[in-house]
Amino acid sequence: MTTGPKLRLGRTLAPGLLAVALFGLMALIVLNTSFQPMADGGFEAESITAAIGYAMFDFATLQESDGVTGTEPFLAAFLLIALTLDAALDASLVLAKREEDGEPVSALGSTGPSDAAPGTGSGDSSGFGPVGPTATDGGSAAESASSEDGTTDADAESTGGDDR
Repeated sequence: MTTGPKLRLGRTLAPGLLAVALFGLMALIVLNTSFQPMADGGFEAESITAAIGYAMFDFATLQESDGVTGTEPFLAAFLLIALTLDAALDASLVLAKREEDGEPVSALGSTGPSDAAPGTGSGDSSGFGPVGPTATDGGSAAESASSEDGTTDADAESTGGDDR
């Protein structure tokens, strides 16, 4: 017999409540922002990017000389989007690298038969194969070992470089 899903309370509920609170805050900001200048046809500036830059760095004289005033709602929306994207980046980093009981927890962990326990030394850090010395030319370290005459096998069989 199967059991139904259970709501986990406590520490696991906090990120969800924080997300709902941030969504409510953003909704409150958007609902209380006056978008009247944008609805009336916008601005007569050739470059809205320059107008937002003037507002961002408080260049009031340049704003007035270009005939662009009232770009603060655009600046508020720009900063709100920047903060939202920054929070999303921070949250993705937290979710990608987390720890439980002092041990790192992988979001995409596998449990195949070749997986070894942490610290046993078998397998590489990606979990795809045994750890062994490799050569930088694509061959293994055994292929590039020195022979009796002092030249390496890789030097004798080289097909790249100036020999083409």
